[in-house]
Amino acid sequence: MTQISQMYEKEKIEYGNQKVREMAKAMLDEDIDIVKVMRITGLAEELLRL
Repeated sequence: MTQISQMYEKEKIEYGNQKVREMAKAMLDEDIDIVKVMRITGLAEELLRL
């Protein structure tokens, strides 16, 4: 993999991770149980409490 494609792949992963965190925040704002949010998003509780 070239250096440019590695950078692009890293950016795609970071973008996806950001979208998952935004989705998790929206679910928590809607009072969805944190355990359900963890199960759906795959995020650890420590990341959801930030």
